[in-house]
Amino acid sequence: ICACAVLEQAWKGMGGYWSAEAVDVTIAVEHMILAAAAEGLGTCWIGAFLEAEVKKVLAIPDGVKPIALTPLGYPAREARPSPRKPLSEIVCRDKYA
Repeated sequence: ICACAVLEQAWKGMGGYWSAEAVDVTIAVEHMILAAAAEGLGTCWIGAFLEAEVKKVLAIPDGVKPIALTPLGYPAREARPSPRKPLSEIVCRDKYA
């Protein structure tokens, strides 16, 4: 799956100064990934790609930006959970610290 944003249609008021295309597409892809997992399918978020190459291979027109790629299929083996940082390392309370 190649998830793209149509730049002309993206909301331009994110934070009062930037365009929301990456955020909006990311939300949609994450919902697809969660739905796929619920159906027993495997995915892998791919953000490391050469935009020009993806656009060329998939014939994506100007004004449309690929944001994320993910394969979709049945995994060969069950995934193991990744180690996670404790909340104390990633969450601030009341102020940024």
